[in-house]
Amino acid sequence: MWTDILEKFNKYPSQKKVVLKILELGLRIGDDKKIYSKDVEVNISSLAKSLDTDRRVVTSTINNILSDEYLRQIFMNISPSGPLLSNISDMLGLGVIEIEANGTEIGILQKVTEILANEKISIRQAYVSDPEIDPVPHATIITDRQLDGDLIQSLLKIEDISKVSLY
Repeated sequence: MWTDILEKFNKYPSQKKVVLKILELGLRIGDDKKIYSKDVEVNISSLAKSLDTDRRVVTSTINNILSDEYLRQIFMNISPSGPLLSNISDMLGLGVIEIEANGTEIGILQKVTEILANEKISIRQAYVSDPEIDPVPHATIITDRQLDGDLIQSLLKIEDISKVSLY
């Protein structure tokens, strides 16, 4: 899926960086050739600066996206997933589990949630990166309370999980 989209920018590595950043942030492109996070306009120069590129590269990327009907439909309908609580979990009394795994395998998240349910741990939030975009696929799970280290061993027993961290 994402591979097909990114292939359209293989001849334009700078634009490919812009596309990856737009996808990472869940930004959308409007008919008016502007970039938005939900209904808030994102400054093109600021986006370009974050990528160490020129704003003209961002503008060219927008034009290329809008000129391709397939890309247009995708990028006009993306939306951000919302606030990820992992950076403020400690202040909120929540726990965080970071898991690195083979993102193409089926059922990893189901096995993790089963272990948490057996321990009577409630999930407040879960974020799983897309293995086609993220070179190191990972899941971030926010729980209703802070967790003890014994949980790490249980999670590492799940096939295809390579790393588990608790915060």
